[in-house]
Amino acid sequence: MLPLLRLYLPLALSFELMMLEGPSVQWAIGRLPQIPTNLAAWGLTMQLSLLIESPVIMLLATATALVKNTDTFLALRTFMLRIALGCTIVTAAIAFTPLLDFICLSLLGQPTPIVEASRLPLQLMLLWSAAIAWRRFHQGVLVRQGRTALVTYGTAIRLASVVLPALALVAWGKLSGAATAAIAIMVGVLAEALSASSFARPVIRSLPTHTDDDPLSQKAIAAFHTPLAMTTLLTLAAQPLTSAAIARLPFATQTLAAAPVMFSALLLLRGWGFAVQEITVAQLKKGTTPEATLSRFASLIGVSSTLATLLLALTPLCERYASALGVPADLHSLVRQGILWGALLPLIAAISSFVRGVLVARQHTQPIYRGMALGLTIQVLVLVAGVVAKFPALPLAALAFTLGGIAETAYLMAARRLTR
Repeated sequence: MLPLLRLYLPLALSFELMMLEGPSVQWAIGRLPQIPTNLAAWGLTMQLSLLIESPVIMLLATATALVKNTDTFLALRTFMLRIALGCTIVTAAIAFTPLLDFICLSLLGQPTPIVEASRLPLQLMLLWSAAIAWRRFHQGVLVRQGRTALVTYGTAIRLASVVLPALALVAWGKLSGAATAAIAIMVGVLAEALSASSFARPVIRSLPTHTDDDPLSQKAIAAFHTPLAMTTLLTLAAQPLTSAAIARLPFATQTLAAAPVMFSALLLLRGWGFAVQEITVAQLKKGTTPEATLSRFASLIGVSSTLATLLLALTPLCERYASALGVPADLHSLVRQGILWGALLPLIAAISSFVRGVLVARQHTQPIYRGMALGLTIQVLVLVAGVVAKFPALPLAALAFTLGGIAETAYLMAARRLTR
């Protein structure tokens, strides 16, 4: 298992460094005026941005599975550029038109001050999806060739490129917290996109130029990638739906402000599990590690991450974490409740990532989409029931994510057995 750990750690550290962006920009927001409004506005901005970019996130897994030679690299690059353009057009249509008001006010029921505070940040993130697409594609090429350490270096560059502008803009103090966060995040993703393509250049030059396989068509790429993209879309749709539920419960502004802090903490702890998928795909494609070994490894990562979550939620570490970010003291208990109710999410992330990786390696991606649809359905039902029952907002959000994740993982495990 040690060789597997050596491959896993650089990629996992890349995920963790990426997850540190959230706390970093929340720290910046916590040192500028109108903290609750800007925390909530930044949460809304990120939810919309992530939802728009959902078709590009799984380009890493797609590139890991499909890029074998120069021809497949070029075919997938064309596919990536088309998706990136489409996502950029969607961002512009929402950020620069009244469509933002329709989505956020009419559909999601967000308070007007929060929506207004999110408008400029979303406009500043116009190129977010394109930068992520470029980065994920080139990272997939690196992972396919076993160069996971370079992925970590790129993410370290990204984190530094987020922190430095955030510090400068906080010192300047002329922009809102949410706008400061948007600029810092955009500088970071652009820096990582450039570094990823730079790191991948020697690997791309070394790819074989000839193959006996049939050419990889755009239709074939779409057939492989679409279920993965739909999976991500359904996953990320859960957060705006959760915000819509929170907005309909008591103390909406406070809970919407605490929610990004809770979710970023849980995301940081779940990140160790997310990295399992790419390692599983790469190892099964190479045939170097048995599924049973990968399954035990995923379980170890998941249990360890869940224990760390409980440690955070049940000790003074939670208050120290929230205080370090500048979160107002009256929101600390809300953050703690949400993290405690979401303690199983890191374990679920690791197990589901392993099973998804197995299905991707077998090129059976349809069950992944169906599993996510089931999970989202369960999540929505829990949210609706919680709103009707006036359940506390952040525990409700964490419970909905947990039950949805359990349902999805159970379905994926059944699909894995059927596709042996």
